[in-house]
Amino acid sequence: MELLYKASHFEKAIQRIWHIIVYQQDEVLDEGAIIERQTLKTVVIGGNHYIKESCQFIVRS
Repeated sequence: MELLYKASHFEKAIQRIWHIIVYQQDEVLDEGAIIERQTLKTVVIGGNHYIKESCQFIVRS
């Protein structure tokens, strides 16, 4: 499992079309969708905006 936390990690995931699992406080918010885009503070997956500081983003294997 690879944890994404830098802007360069998110860009790599976007370019390689990786499926990402999103967690917040040990709760799964998204079970494996593709990142559509990122901003300085958020990641957009499946039309949902996730705050980078509040969530954990892990590459689904």
